[in-house]
Amino acid sequence: MAVHLVIVATLSLAAALCYGSSNVIEQRKASQAPAETSLRIALLWHLAAQPVWWLGIAVDIGGFAFQAWALALGPLVFVQPLLVTALPISLVIGHVAGSHRLRSRDVGWSIVFVGALAIFLVTGDPSGGEAIRPLGSWLVPLLVVACVVLGCVLRSHDERPARRSLLLGAAAGMTFGVSSTLIKSLSALVGHHGWSTSTHWEPYVLAGVVSLGFLITQSAFQAGDLRSALPAIELGEPVVAVLFGLVLFRERLGLANAFAGIIVVAAVAVMVIATVRLARSAATGDPSGDVASAPAC
Repeated sequence: MAVHLVIVATLSLAAALCYGSSNVIEQRKASQAPAETSLRIALLWHLAAQPVWWLGIAVDIGGFAFQAWALALGPLVFVQPLLVTALPISLVIGHVAGSHRLRSRDVGWSIVFVGALAIFLVTGDPSGGEAIRPLGSWLVPLLVVACVVLGCVLRSHDERPARRSLLLGAAAGMTFGVSSTLIKSLSALVGHHGWSTSTHWEPYVLAGVVSLGFLITQSAFQAGDLRSALPAIELGEPVVAVLFGLVLFRERLGLANAFAGIIVVAAVAVMVIATVRLARSAATGDPSGDVASAPAC
């Protein structure tokens, strides 16, 4: 792996650590907010009155900075899968902080996910891409994601808490997948145009997308515990961002041969299965299998 990709990986993992920590802090406070404030600005006003919540926001901003730095140096296809390590980080920190009990199945699937991620990055060798694309190229992908996000939000109404948290988490994750793509594009624009970037549409759409994703995330945290919201968030974001990277930015995987391609596809499949199993485990709310009372996988 080239030295610059090692730097990108370090920055991405630093972002994941920040996001994992902030998730625990923000979810603990959001879960105490009145249910009627969900998906409303009133929820943010309620949280703004909680000093500890602001600590989570500060750590979140640190993660955003590390992510933007990583995306300025490396491709989406490389950075975004690494950010998913925020999921096991959050589960471990939440367990230590007493937010929830970490179940043996969560530990097992987290280990499987990290192993598959390592195989994907080493074998896939992601690189390349064109981060600056005309507005017309964005319209169809943005419309598709917007429709899916809206569908998740509407479907979440009248669902039981774990299911509602899962659906809102998926909506938030896909929204942040779009914001990651916009961050990548914006970093390239700043490098090419400097201050004149303010005349482009990307920074304004990014501000709106991040704000929307932030509100949906807090609503997901409000509806259920970390195990309900996080798997969907952490799966939705890289799926959208990687697809945008491959289709919109024309990034590529440096596969040595057909066998390497099979390995990469298998690794991606395992990553998705592991994340879905974590989500399903959370959605069932089955208390069996806690680390404290069951053998590890």
